[in-house]
Amino acid sequence: MAAPHQFSETAALIAFVLQPGSEWNSSVLNVITRAWGPIRHLGKLFPFNKTAYYEEEMGKDLYRGVLSFEMQIAPQLVGDEKIRSNDIERHLSLANGHRLANVDIGYMDMDKIVLPSFKRGPFKLYAGKGLWLDMILTYAKGEFHPTAWAFNDFVQNPYQHDLILIREKYKKAQNVKK
Repeated sequence: MAAPHQFSETAALIAFVLQPGSEWNSSVLNVITRAWGPIRHLGKLFPFNKTAYYEEEMGKDLYRGVLSFEMQIAPQLVGDEKIRSNDIERHLSLANGHRLANVDIGYMDMDKIVLPSFKRGPFKLYAGKGLWLDMILTYAKGEFHPTAWAFNDFVQNPYQHDLILIREKYKKAQNVKK
């Protein structure tokens, strides 16, 4: 019997961060960089007004942006980073239990963006240990396209420009490594 194929591709570690206010919260960025190291790309924050889901916990005037890290990960290890992002969210909670940020960690490879979750869903794939993987955007013909089940802000995708820049920086880093 042949030995299993060794898969060694790495992916760009990214995070979609939801927070109150239109400027990046330096406290949130400090905690994030302590966990995952230097930021490779810090995107623009956009109004998060497609749902009121987070308002009770985080207030109104919410914004979300995407960032990427110098650190790259093996895609199969994204669950470990999801656990870490949940710990970060708890660390960033106020005494009343309200979060200062929602950190959706995930990865980008050349073809897609995947966000892990501990919540099941009809289009999420089970990855073991209570973790589900949600491919929210695919890359084709020079841009990112939402999946049919993507949340509304990913359908509208104000992050497109930042995601293209993150992909280019990831692509460049991959070529340097080879």
